[in-house]
Amino acid sequence: MSRLAIVSTEDCKSKSCGLECIKYCPVNLTGLNCIELDEKKIARINENLCRGSGLCVKKCPFNAIEIINLPKELDGEVTHRYGKNSFKLHRLPLPRKGQVLGLVGQNGTGKSTSVKVLSGEIKPNLGELDDVPEWDEIIKYYRGSSLQNYFKSIKENGIVVATKPQAVDLIPKVAKGVVSDLINSVDERGVAEDLKIEFSLEKVWDREISVLSGGELQRVAIAATLAKDADAYFIDEPTSYLDISERMNIAKRIRELAVDKFVIVVEHDLAILDYLSDLVQLYYGTSSAYGVVTQPMSVRDGINNFLEGYVPSENMRFRSEPLKFNRSELTDYVVDRRFPLITYGEMGKEYDTFSMKVRPGQLYPGDIVGIIGPNGIGKSTFVKLVAGVIEPSIIKEEIELKRKRIVEEEDEENDNIFPEEGEKLELVLSYKPQYLDTENESTVQEVLQNVNYKVVSSSFYKTELIGPLGLEKLMSHRISTLSGGELQRVGIATCLAKEADLYLIDEPSAFISAEDRLMVAKTIRRMIMHRRAAAFVIEHDLMLQSYISDRIVHFTGDPGVSGEASEPLSVKDGMNSFLKIQGVTFRRDQLSGRPRVNKLDSKLDKEQKSSGDYYLG
Repeated sequence: MSRLAIVSTEDCKSKSCGLECIKYCPVNLTGLNCIELDEKKIARINENLCRGSGLCVKKCPFNAIEIINLPKELDGEVTHRYGKNSFKLHRLPLPRKGQVLGLVGQNGTGKSTSVKVLSGEIKPNLGELDDVPEWDEIIKYYRGSSLQNYFKSIKENGIVVATKPQAVDLIPKVAKGVVSDLINSVDERGVAEDLKIEFSLEKVWDREISVLSGGELQRVAIAATLAKDADAYFIDEPTSYLDISERMNIAKRIRELAVDKFVIVVEHDLAILDYLSDLVQLYYGTSSAYGVVTQPMSVRDGINNFLEGYVPSENMRFRSEPLKFNRSELTDYVVDRRFPLITYGEMGKEYDTFSMKVRPGQLYPGDIVGIIGPNGIGKSTFVKLVAGVIEPSIIKEEIELKRKRIVEEEDEENDNIFPEEGEKLELVLSYKPQYLDTENESTVQEVLQNVNYKVVSSSFYKTELIGPLGLEKLMSHRISTLSGGELQRVGIATCLAKEADLYLIDEPSAFISAEDRLMVAKTIRRMIMHRRAAAFVIEHDLMLQSYISDRIVHFTGDPGVSGEASEPLSVKDGMNSFLKIQGVTFRRDQLSGRPRVNKLDSKLDKEQKSSGDYYLG
């Protein structure tokens, strides 16, 4: 067993704590220096001397120290380490020409680091911080594997790389001008016009990059990457902000690209990962501390092993309990359908270039209604209409809050939960937008306390919100320093911390790992039930949507021109209606029960289409 010491430079405040970690370290008390201060006045731990007592972890008032025990055999498989007491990556993905390699795992376990190493952006140091190896040593280290020749090609500049970044919302900060100029400037394969049509970029072709939406930026980023003539393509989270039809189209284009290229895709939508990959490699470890890459597996085995939390070939269990995207887990959360919480009638909204209609519906206490449909068809507008944020152009029945919220348990026996005759209750809305503020200099704790001062002090919020979303160690971090996944979890927590009648949660899975998506779904479910409130969830990950939703509102129409919202349907009817329009069928995996996309024109695809069962729920 070896010890890994992680000291967060963001959290360590040696000038503010009196260096309690040094005072109580049992090794330092013997006269040896296990804990010292570096040139930046950050505490650093000598991992060779560390006894693993954990006293420094307990004494640190800022939760800046973490001591992790690792199997000794991993010491000989270090690929890269960022610095002393910093993140360490073990092993690498093994790219193969002609096959799409999918990567999946918890955020912060090294997927992006792997992409940087394989793209040549980072030269792997094999864990050696003082005597950094040269390329010849690195190539020798990987002799006997496919990485030997791969790194030899990188050394000799024999591999041209194209990378699609994860954070597409940052593109306007580095790329100026109009879309057509950007795509044409990188079009080395002469496919700009084809990509414009296939990725539906005609409407934004002459538009400034700075005004594009998240989905438009994603399609532009992927088009720009595929337009390059490269030997290796690294595509990081290609489906965020895209609807299911766009995701399927992107997956098809990526598969076509892999005929004679190296293609690696990092993706958290397991249904799409299943559809586009030929092989899968998993990542496990401790977020921001260390990550381990497994050997390649078949797609079905790889995803099922990931959900199970166990790698049979390595006899390694990396999660105490399996992940189950199964509605039976939520049987404790029963929606009370005796009395409606919110009713809304038929209404519509007309703009100069877009119009939409809404069929009437009701929401019940604890009700979570999923909203599905193409981008640009009015999903966000619909919820804002129901919430009264924007005024409808056509309305046939007033939106009405039928029942007061019951927040505290002692209120359950209160008979006066209905409004008096003639009394009109104000509908309180809490909204998690699709795009979050990345430049806010406030800390996470300050943002949450501004919404609800109880969040930090209440044991309920710590247990049901802060803990499940993994925000304990982020409370002192500034919003502007957070990663995409961290920012998303803070956005969800901020939305749920507010006491409201109706919650609008727009794409909660963006930048969230497949592992964390399940916890996000359960957290949303628990908070909505506790508040006796209702929620609309706009989400394009159909596995997550089918798991979290009690009912579905399906949008039809012509994106950018007109849209129509159905009444709330059952999950099966809503999904079936939606997938029929998309021409996509889903089946259930026999082992894990997860939804899987059928390959187009496969035997199962044809059978389900002929029977009309596009979604086997």
